Amino acid sequence: MRSPRSAYASPRNPKIYSSSSSSSPYRGSPSLYTENRISLRIDQPIETCQVAAHVFYRSIDSDSDENKVDFEFSWYRSALSYACTNKLCPKKGDGNIVLLTANVECFVCYQLGISREFSAFCGAGCFKMAWNDHKHLHESHKAPNLEHTFGELGELDKSRPWKAMLEHSCRLFQMTEEEWIDLKHKSKTYVATTSDIGHILRVECRVMRQSTGLLQSKVVDTGIVLPFPIAPPKRQMLANMYEERQTPRLRQIGVFRVLSYNVLAELYATRQLYPYCPMWVLSWNFRKELLKNELHSYNADILCLQEVQGDHYKTFFYPMMSEWGYDGWYLKKSRESMGLEGKVDGCALFYKRNRFILKEQHPLEFNTAACDFASSVMQDFELTYPNSTASSRDASQLRLKTRLMRDNVGQIAILEAVPPNNEFSKKPHSGPMLCVANVHIFSNPKFPDVKMWQTFTLVKKIERILSGRDLPVVLCGDFNSEPSSAVYQFLSRNHVASDHEDLQPLASVFNSIEIAHCLALASSYASVFRSEPEYTNYTGHWTGVVDYVWYTPSNLALFAALKMHSPETLEAYAKTPLPNCQHTSDHVPLCLDFSFKAPLVNGRYVT
Repeated sequence: MRSPRSAYASPRNPKIYSSSSSSSPYRGSPSLYTENRISLRIDQPIETCQVAAHVFYRSIDSDSDENKVDFEFSWYRSALSYACTNKLCPKKGDGNIVLLTANVECFVCYQLGISREFSAFCGAGCFKMAWNDHKHLHESHKAPNLEHTFGELGELDKSRPWKAMLEHSCRLFQMTEEEWIDLKHKSKTYVATTSDIGHILRVECRVMRQSTGLLQSKVVDTGIVLPFPIAPPKRQMLANMYEERQTPRLRQIGVFRVLSYNVLAELYATRQLYPYCPMWVLSWNFRKELLKNELHSYNADILCLQEVQGDHYKTFFYPMMSEWGYDGWYLKKSRESMGLEGKVDGCALFYKRNRFILKEQHPLEFNTAACDFASSVMQDFELTYPNSTASSRDASQLRLKTRLMRDNVGQIAILEAVPPNNEFSKKPHSGPMLCVANVHIFSNPKFPDVKMWQTFTLVKKIERILSGRDLPVVLCGDFNSEPSSAVYQFLSRNHVASDHEDLQPLASVFNSIEIAHCLALASSYASVFRSEPEYTNYTGHWTGVVDYVWYTPSNLALFAALKMHSPETLEAYAKTPLPNCQHTSDHVPLCLDFSFKAPLVNGRYVT
């Protein structure tokens, strides 16, 4: 119980509960000197997530002097909770999308020494909303100086019992300056703990020069530490009722799980694209924790990820997946990084080391392919129109290259399966071979012809790689094409009509080639559910199907697919579309269980 204090006391120097001799930083103090040279911003803290201090130092005589100084940090936590007491606070929401820091306190609770956990509110509205329940809390406590308390407020009525006065004492006052606990943490980053939930953190940054010592300091308070959101309901794997049963031996040796997922690169996780999403939900330090939990829960043998940011592959994806027993291959888009090194996205393919061996890898950069394709088209053009001028041919080639070069990439890998009884020996030809492709097709809806060309180029390259080999194929990716598109028709029917409206911008080019293939692919989700799902991309501005996992049913058995949640389930907790505090991306992952159909000859697979 907190001892009563004057309601009007407002100490300016908060006390630090620490065994050290350091005193608390002065809140809002920007500098020890007159020049305000330091900028300090702290991430919104969330339980179990890394909180980073973002600091920028500008000296008097230069734009940036960060390389010539050192930064020291001290982290503190408020002694008492700052969470609004009202359980029905409209700012809380089921998903804790916004938790306003409490800034007013019940006057009587303060006088009675009742903990702030039960007496602080984000505003008068919440206090009034909770009053009918809150007032009963006063009745279980005695007022040590009741007459003085109510006399100051001009409400003392000696004819009424003190409990009756408490019941009607709906009074608030601004909370006094906080007392702070030194967390003994000196790093630039901090991982919020369960004990921090409901409190606020304070960070002091000191700019130090080795020759002269302290130059400047600044203190910033964070928002209230939020609890990590509860996990969304689990999606169920639904068995494929239309697939013939395989022998137990073949299933034991050959069953493997494939996951395809556009994970939403940090580059694109902005309020401009997702205005309904709070900044802390879009922050990478929070989203990567959601993603880690999600990827681990699916336990896939092969993962095909799109929109993997280059720097995050190095610092997050590869170290994490390697620790979990995966090897990986990353291919970034052809364009330059957006600002800092690594700020470009690409495709990442991971596979379990004890299940597969990487035998071949074939990168596909569509920019390079576009240049080769344009040159080939122009050679045919010269044969058809020998009297055309060189300048007109060059101009036509440039227009074609400009339209087709969109920086996208694809990955094609040949994996060899390792049977369970041969996991570690990895002898040559110990298991069946599998072709896995991962791609992210150009997204702009105004360029359906480019989407078609990229898909056509990818499929034809797979055909060339597999020439003379009857290998199973799994083709994963974000194709940015709906089921009504030429891309979908091409993949599902092995060809597309030359008069399809998606081809018209490049009709003359497509008319000169046969838009067909012989892979005989099937959509995995349509095979299990008899139609494509309602969505794979679910945002506030668009909902539809653009992600697919294609496979060859002639030599792969599809046993199960991960069922989609209803839109109502997606929004039930956070009350917003994707991404939200339960779902890290605006896309949902596709997950399938396959088995090889390859025959056995003399106890060995024929590949």
